[in-house]
Amino acid sequence: MTSTASMVDFASALDTVEEWLTEYISASHPEIGRSGPICPFVAPSRKNRTMEIRLRLAGHAPTLELIEEIALSSLREYELTSWQGRNPMLRAMVVALPDLRSEDTGLLDQAHARVKDAFVAQGLMIGQFHENCEVTAARNPRFTVSKAPLPLFAIRAIALHDVFFLSERPHWFQQYRERFGKFFGSGSASMDPHLVERYQVAERAHCSAP
Repeated sequence: MTSTASMVDFASALDTVEEWLTEYISASHPEIGRSGPICPFVAPSRKNRTMEIRLRLAGHAPTLELIEEIALSSLREYELTSWQGRNPMLRAMVVALPDLRSEDTGLLDQAHARVKDAFVAQGLMIGQFHENCEVTAARNPRFTVSKAPLPLFAIRAIALHDVFFLSERPHWFQQYRERFGKFFGSGSASMDPHLVERYQVAERAHCSAP
């Protein structure tokens, strides 16, 4: 066992992630800007046994390249996992780095920006969470929603509400549109108007004829 590993209480780290998933991510919040839990997929994923938690060590001198490789290796692991539950839309993986120091958590933000293309190309979302994370809620830019007691990445399938996170770049939006564009046709009047508006804006920006 390495000296870094000997300093990490793995059982405590797992308990911390489990508590965060239960008490924060699966709960509602007055500042989220909508009803329901912060992430509506965590509770169903856990109930259907399609939530996997992994712990990875960053070591004493973490680099951006190392954190990026942890993220990309997690993508490969996600694709190779023998999931217990049958619903692929509920498959989720949390990859926590319990030894990553607070002053190094910015590496997660940088790595996330570098690997997001690879995940979206596979129909997946990746999000970074840590105590210093400044990512804000889609419906409330004053609420920094992605706080976590341990630094971690969360991986799951692209979902309907992800138009908020995939409308910025044309190749991201194309992946989203291929999966969910059918929901934004003539029957979209019954859908959340915020989703419809974001979809229509992105469609005009990325799919209009030159």
